[in-house]
Amino acid sequence: MTDSFHPAAAPAATHRTLRWQDAFALAMAVSGGLFVSFGATMAAVGALSALFIWAFAAGIGWAQNHLFAEMASMFPDKPGGVPVYAHEAWKHRFAPAGALATFGYWFGWSAVISIVSLTAGAIIQARWLPEATWFLEIGSLQVGPVQFIAIGLILALMVPNLFGAQPAAWVNKILGVLLVIPLLAFVIAPVLSGQWDASYLTWGLGGDGADHWGGWQDAAVWLYLVGWTAYGTEMCAAFTPEYRSTKDARRALSTSGAYTFMMFALVPIGIGGLITQEEAASDPAAVFVNGFAAVLPAGFAGDIALVISIGALLMGVNASMADGSRALYGAAVDGLVPRQLEKLNRHQVPARAVVAAAAMNILLVIFVSNPISILVAANLGYLLAILLAVSGFLLLRKDRPEAPRSFRLGRGSVPLAAILTIYGAAVLLIGAASSELSGYGGPLELAIGIGILLLSLVLYFIRRRWQDRLPLLREPLPVPRRDPSRIPQP
Repeated sequence: MTDSFHPAAAPAATHRTLRWQDAFALAMAVSGGLFVSFGATMAAVGALSALFIWAFAAGIGWAQNHLFAEMASMFPDKPGGVPVYAHEAWKHRFAPAGALATFGYWFGWSAVISIVSLTAGAIIQARWLPEATWFLEIGSLQVGPVQFIAIGLILALMVPNLFGAQPAAWVNKILGVLLVIPLLAFVIAPVLSGQWDASYLTWGLGGDGADHWGGWQDAAVWLYLVGWTAYGTEMCAAFTPEYRSTKDARRALSTSGAYTFMMFALVPIGIGGLITQEEAASDPAAVFVNGFAAVLPAGFAGDIALVISIGALLMGVNASMADGSRALYGAAVDGLVPRQLEKLNRHQVPARAVVAAAAMNILLVIFVSNPISILVAANLGYLLAILLAVSGFLLLRKDRPEAPRSFRLGRGSVPLAAILTIYGAAVLLIGAASSELSGYGGPLELAIGIGILLLSLVLYFIRRRWQDRLPLLREPLPVPRRDPSRIPQP
């Protein structure tokens, strides 16, 4: 099998400009998710339990990436990644599965934009604008500096994404250099910091008197909550038609999954030995800032920590726009969402999908006060998309065993996919139904997640039953120009 694409195989809608290192840089944003919600996990179940949950979930994500790598090699010209693979696998058994996977996946990625933008806005306002306490009242809503900063960040990072995946990757390469600094600081903290104490690494699951199935239900809830972060490196599959080589998707998925697993296993050890569970519970959002103060010299540790934390958060915004827009565009190409989203701009970027994500998140910033609650709702659709794709691996192996694949896993991949399917279904059902145990979810968030999935079916119906059946709604064909030399003269 040759390592480079034949020009005829490449779709006209994409430019093959990416290397696996570019996708790896975008996927580095996933490890920055530690700054968003690890403190809440540590506060709830203790540092050692949080380490287990985050590392275990990242290990599951790494294993899933190998399945997605084979599926990417089956569909090298299809943009969108995971939801597209779910659609290809399920379309002859349950056609709406592709729509559910696509919109659930898109909302799961895109909603993160508002979560991290609000978090970054809160950090900036608290540190550098502490006296800016004003609010604009819009009916029953109050919009203040945090919301305006978040909206500004969303609009600023929308710009490089409108020029292609390459500029977006360069933004993350720059921010990724900053991100490595705090991650390595906490990795070596047990060795270099005199403040590190192993007794802080407490286990809070299944102890004496524990209820909720002896701690298993709580573990399932937190595995559900960290699912987007831990599995997020699958985003590398979304850029498959834009890679220069057939091997780039596999390399990006494998290396980013391994890197994230390593960070999720080592960083919690460092931060967990610097901050007690009680301190984390008092202010979960400040866990890493306080940890920086313990490992960096006094005087400039605070600002350094904040700047790096903000950079890590902005990586997430950038990566979410890049991945989510490809997923929505790929769904439009496959006829799962309205055809208006098939349009590309002159840089061959699904600009309408990028703008749609920015607009939706600006509304979330204005109307939703608790960003973590958005994550609870968004994870329902995202984890459903992952489940449909992982189970789809089994269907593709059964239905298309001889289909061309430039990369094929060994015989152990089928039982692995079966185990991951059972595990994913259990976490999805238990986690979604019991999210209130985390303190961040409940019936409202579950209803929002279900509503998003129902909306996907409405959009699917509009596309298949209306747009595809009414020729007047299709894009007009170009009018051929007449050759003046062939026009009959009087």
